[in-house]
Amino acid sequence: MSTSEKPTNEALRQLMERHGLNQNHVATLTGYSVETVKGWFASPDSTRYRAVRKPVLESVRRAIELGEHYKLDGIKIPKTKG
Repeated sequence: MSTSEKPTNEALRQLMERHGLNQNHVATLTGYSVETVKGWFASPDSTRYRAVRKPVLESVRRAIELGEHYKLDGIKIPKTKG
């Protein structure tokens, strides 16, 4: 695992936490399967582990910025916590 992978995965985790998103939300926003999204949160030692690429992280950020009040495939993006 390169040093850039872990921070990107952690950045997605923090973004999800901040906006109350779950893995289903992220799968819908990115077009990836829920199984792929789960791999982003697997232990780095697991064979299921996958690094989040920067374009994926950016697409989730943009979707949150643009779509907090839009429904995407039946999923409403929650407003920012706090």
